[in-house]
Amino acid sequence: MPAGEVAVVGGGLIGLFSAHSLLERGYAVTILEAGTLGGGASRVNGGWVCPARSDPLPSWGVVRDGMRSLTSPDSGSFFLHAGALPRVAGYLARFLASSGAGRFSRSWDELDLLNGRTAGLVDELVEVGIIDGLQDEGFLMLHSTRDEAEASWASLRAVSRRGLCPAPEPIVGRPALLELEPGLGDAAQFGFVHRGDRWLDPSRLVDRLAASLSSRGARFVTDTQVRAVRQRGTRVELATGSGVVEASHAVIAAGAWSEQLLRPLGIRGYVTPGKGYSFTIQPEHPPTHVLRLGDTHVGVTPMGDRTRVVGMVELDGTAEGLHAGRVDVMKRKAAPYLSGIDWRASTDEQVGPRPMTPDGKPLIGCAPGADRIVVATGHNMLGLSLAAPTASLVAELVVRGRAAAVPAFDPMRFTRRRG
Repeated sequence: MPAGEVAVVGGGLIGLFSAHSLLERGYAVTILEAGTLGGGASRVNGGWVCPARSDPLPSWGVVRDGMRSLTSPDSGSFFLHAGALPRVAGYLARFLASSGAGRFSRSWDELDLLNGRTAGLVDELVEVGIIDGLQDEGFLMLHSTRDEAEASWASLRAVSRRGLCPAPEPIVGRPALLELEPGLGDAAQFGFVHRGDRWLDPSRLVDRLAASLSSRGARFVTDTQVRAVRQRGTRVELATGSGVVEASHAVIAAGAWSEQLLRPLGIRGYVTPGKGYSFTIQPEHPPTHVLRLGDTHVGVTPMGDRTRVVGMVELDGTAEGLHAGRVDVMKRKAAPYLSGIDWRASTDEQVGPRPMTPDGKPLIGCAPGADRIVVATGHNMLGLSLAAPTASLVAELVVRGRAAAVPAFDPMRFTRRRG
């Protein structure tokens, strides 16, 4: 007999990984998804499993980029729309408060409570065949000047001291870079390989996870929006447009759409959609490494017969809607680093809303006064990297309740401080 029934709200990576961990604990699981499985940002990201690059977003550099973008839309990688400022003011005020060096450092240490478990848990999923196609040829960091390359190298050398990745390989010049990747453009003058982070095709991962869950008895209810979640005694009720679903526990993993479910529970998480963009190119010489293009904050990921370009964080107060101008900015930034590409022939231009929190850390824990409702959202740009350790913590919270809580990820941390 199942240990209980858990309703998971959200069929993205966090919801699907959580369902996997709950099935492993003996629970019956129903996944409720407002659209289709893997919606939001789950299928359209860079596919990076990158604990070494899991630093929190709030920092003075990002604040600077956001301010500049209000008057110069082509600058930086963090775009704010002036018209959206009233809608995201609460998030931005807390983001600013989290951006100082001390808060940034503490948040990164706390994220490592999850990051430190990522590699091992992902390896376990590879062993059982749920994850396949995981690539580890390394990330090739590209720069136009040696000074930039040395600064980047030093930064990643410092990251390696956190114990989540090896030190970067030595810096090399353009001839050696072209031996690694013949399709590099003139801006790629210096660079180095950094290993430890891996990548995969996230859409394939969603499909494989869904197939595995289905084969083990999980039930999927798609095109069904959950409007409210409430605990009544030892049961949880989930109100949908087609009726009420009951379970012993619920997990709120609705990504960028989570805030509307959190507020009625007394949680002000300030989960705000941060749009990320991606598109596909067909290089004459497809890369074999993930490419990081200088200080452009644009990345290039090889995915089998496709090459995906990813980047940007855009706050316009909405979770949907692609702005073609953002794609054009990414192309202009990437073009000097790559050759043999017809940028006009790009395909699969997509946008995915990432669930952003003001301090760059997820909200994971029990709802106030409702131990049977577990919150698991707000993973910013780290959903794929943090999905497996988050799912393990979610299962512990369902089994043990508040006794399994990790204070760093308390869903009430903004509510208590600012009301």
